[in-house]
Amino acid sequence: MSAARKHGYRRNELVGKLMSHMRTGRTQQFLGNLAVIHVPSASQPKLLPAQHRIMAGAASRAKALRFKLYEFSLGSDGLTMDGYARVLRARGVHGVIFLYTEPTDVMADFPWGDFSTIEIDYGKREPVLHTVCLDHFETFTNALARLLALGYRRIGLFLTQFKDQRIAHKWSSAFASYQRHSGAIGDVPMLITDALDEASFMQWHETHRPDLVIGHVDEAVAWLQRAGVRVPKETAFFNLSWTERKRPCAGLDLRLELQGEVAAEAIISQIQRGERGLPADPHTIMVRGRWVDGPTLGRRGTGAAG
Repeated sequence: MSAARKHGYRRNELVGKLMSHMRTGRTQQFLGNLAVIHVPSASQPKLLPAQHRIMAGAASRAKALRFKLYEFSLGSDGLTMDGYARVLRARGVHGVIFLYTEPTDVMADFPWGDFSTIEIDYGKREPVLHTVCLDHFETFTNALARLLALGYRRIGLFLTQFKDQRIAHKWSSAFASYQRHSGAIGDVPMLITDALDEASFMQWHETHRPDLVIGHVDEAVAWLQRAGVRVPKETAFFNLSWTERKRPCAGLDLRLELQGEVAAEAIISQIQRGERGLPADPHTIMVRGRWVDGPTLGRRGTGAAG
């Protein structure tokens, strides 16, 4: 052991676990345990359907790579930070995926050095972890270029303040940049409010008359129709989060399951390399969203589906 330490050899925990299974005659090809910790906030205390899909993607990919994924929601079981650490160690967890609802410092006392860690979306400003997230800026920029090619020339963006803040204003930044530099989608000001409602949305629409509105709230389709606006012939609608739609529409598939799958692959790679603790050089892996056609979008002037 002294000679091994002198020459820099270290115990490979995964190989040790595998050899233990082989010696006891077990035939399953189990390699290790992971955990995903949902970190709620006052604005979003419970898991949303979208986050359930991210976790399902992570669990599915982990299973395919012969890892088990345990799921926790911070604060739901009365455990302290030390309590979570004890539970994770007791279950033989090597890597932890953090699923945040918004930036927070609530995990500051987590024992980072004991585990490989990664976060989905941006959850903490300090310390910074490896991150898996949607490429919000490029995904939206590409969608705007495609909408421009369909003939839309007065495009308006509407968002809740919470949605914009939790992704570091990347949707609004992409829109403002494209609006300014393309010079081709009009000058409709963004509608960003604490709470979107029919009255404020319709007042904005009537004032600026966009030929296409983009946002997360697809109730806007009903609001437009109640006001006698024909969708998509007079005003089209494009959903920024098509995966959370409540009605048929065009929009962006944010690849929720894929985000979870990539996070599982990345954390397992860290474990295999023996990387634990806070990274000196955090990496960000970005996933591109995918365009989905639908009945709320047409080629401008035809009303036909795009």
